[in-house]
Amino acid sequence: MMKEKPIVQNNLKQLRKTRGIQQKFVAKSIGISANYYCQIENGHRVLPTKYLPKIRELLGVTLDEIFFDNKIAKRDSNMIA
Repeated sequence: MMKEKPIVQNNLKQLRKTRGIQQKFVAKSIGISANYYCQIENGHRVLPTKYLPKIRELLGVTLDEIFFDNKIAKRDSNMIA
């Protein structure tokens, strides 16, 4: 049985990829090594909260889009609109 990635790591990867941004660019933009950021996306390290504002701004997303299942974030944003 294949183990699913935690939502945060999966969302970070998907949000980054859909914007055509490389891991190296995200890492440099928030002030960490590319290897460390790769480990975050792969679930080997936890994303320190101090990097959230920079990542959110870089990707142009809300915290909900990072922390919750995409279906939930999309539903909630539609309710607000």
